[in-house]
Amino acid sequence: MKNYSGYLLCQGKGADPIFSSISIPVHPGTAFSYGQGADKDVLLAGGFPSAHPDSLFPLSPTLQLNGDLADYSETNMAALARAELTRSNSQTYRSYILDPDPRVAVLGADADALHTFIDTYGGVLQIDPLLVQGYHPETATAEELQITETQDGFQLRFMVKQAVDLTRCTYCGDCGPVCPEQCLSEHLFLDFSRCTLCKECVASCSHGAIDLHAVENRELLSPAILLLEGAKANLPQGSDKIYSENNLSKLFQSIYSTQIEEAITWDQTFCQYSAQRGTGCTACLNACPYNAVKQDRDGVQIDHLACLECGACLAVCPTGALQHKRFDDIRFIEYFRTFTLPPGTTVVLGSEQDLHRYWWHTAQQRHNNVFFLEHPQPDSLNALHYLFLFAMGAGRIFTLESENSKTAQPGELVNTILQALFHTDDTVRSIKPEQLNDALTTEKASQPLTSFYHDFSFTNRREKLIDLLNFLRLQSDAQSSPLSPVASNDFGEILCDEGKCTHCSACVADCRIEAMTADSSTFSLIHYPALCVQCGICIAVCPEDALTAQPGLSLQAFFFERKAVAQAEPLKCQECGKIFGTRKSLEKVIAILSAKNMWDSHDDLLKYCDKCRVVNLFERHER
Repeated sequence: MKNYSGYLLCQGKGADPIFSSISIPVHPGTAFSYGQGADKDVLLAGGFPSAHPDSLFPLSPTLQLNGDLADYSETNMAALARAELTRSNSQTYRSYILDPDPRVAVLGADADALHTFIDTYGGVLQIDPLLVQGYHPETATAEELQITETQDGFQLRFMVKQAVDLTRCTYCGDCGPVCPEQCLSEHLFLDFSRCTLCKECVASCSHGAIDLHAVENRELLSPAILLLEGAKANLPQGSDKIYSENNLSKLFQSIYSTQIEEAITWDQTFCQYSAQRGTGCTACLNACPYNAVKQDRDGVQIDHLACLECGACLAVCPTGALQHKRFDDIRFIEYFRTFTLPPGTTVVLGSEQDLHRYWWHTAQQRHNNVFFLEHPQPDSLNALHYLFLFAMGAGRIFTLESENSKTAQPGELVNTILQALFHTDDTVRSIKPEQLNDALTTEKASQPLTSFYHDFSFTNRREKLIDLLNFLRLQSDAQSSPLSPVASNDFGEILCDEGKCTHCSACVADCRIEAMTADSSTFSLIHYPALCVQCGICIAVCPEDALTAQPGLSLQAFFFERKAVAQAEPLKCQECGKIFGTRKSLEKVIAILSAKNMWDSHDDLLKYCDKCRVVNLFERHER
């Protein structure tokens, strides 16, 4: 009887692990074991983690699928097992339990409805009740309520009318009888909904304890806000922590202990959003369907409680500032240092769930030149990943469509680039799992490259993408004729009006990806079009409006070269000869001072460096 095919990478007697395959009986939900004490030596095995969540060693769907469905030698399988082990061991990210927080500020327009809600849910929720309309002795009414969103929830600032000063009141009872509306109760609560401000109570109080206009400023911090029917307030836009009675279930889901895994990370080093200026790249913010990405004065913030790791933000990040730590860019590149793709391979990328289903329905059917790669979220793949696979030898790339797939933009861009360079059609395709078998058996992959990419160095996503584009561009026969620019909002050129540019270097300061740099030796502004992600920061900060953007990816040589877009005449000190600025910047300062009648045309102090200027000022004073 044929059993499950097990693929093992075990600890050997030497430094190198040993690969082997055996037949074992397993079932989903049972302990994954090879028996006879062998488990303690297993470093990694082929299998599906969701089917065996309590496995004592890492399980690799990639290893299982390629062992069962592809046609690889034992040497190739051993290399694949080592690549999977390295990948498994390199997953590092913060994981913790988020303690329950049942606090919620409940805003009501009706006191009875508010108290009914408290009676119903007070045992589950820690309620801070506020009336936004009407008055009640047991609940504060928030006047001039202001709500701002904070990193941990909301800050509610408001005023509460405090007509009676308890530090002065002696509870003598003089005020109660004189109130014609009987709105001042025995509990010293003044119902302003009935009060006519006749001030009889004020006049009757000999201790000056009553002031009908007195208020107390209060502040309330709460992780969530719930509005009861009829309650109205000016609320922060776009927050997912504001609830109503219609979505109480969502509120209840958020108050219990939750396992948080910060698998999506942000690195300010390459991010082209300027927190200081509040402008720049907003690709991740616009792509996130769950409002889990925020941009504020601290940069990009990931709400890991709201994040579902759908991959939308990762796929559109042009610089790689956002990374999926379950399989980041560096690990993806390094993976293929250990495991080499045979030329013309069809690469199938999919989640464990989709690949497991495909494996189940097509077991025992083998495919030539096919490589199955499990990815935690295929929707997070960027143009870098697809072009890297193609340059490594992949002839076709199939991405399995999940039910919640969000985007195919990176694949479309890659197809456009490869069509322009090699006249290939649909190299990257999104395909349903049930269509995969037909596609693998009926379609043939082609690989137009004559040499393949083997550079596994890595600086950042953009630098690697440029290197890949250059590698592919130089192998294309399309270089003999002009290529039309490829439409893309992530690529483009910055044009500079040299007549306006004063070489202030404001554009350089916030360009972390270094598409704009300054050469101090030649007083030149240098632009590298291929690095530019069209974030617009340089245009926004340019005080002279000298810069404009021209979006689009050109595959011509000039796009991959650094060039001077503006060059200035250096300004030398008349005394010592030191270069301390540019002539154009001096002319601008003089023009500004002249317009304000603050410049003496006979004064030449600005033509000296800072040190010589002080000396000249001192000498003139002495004379």
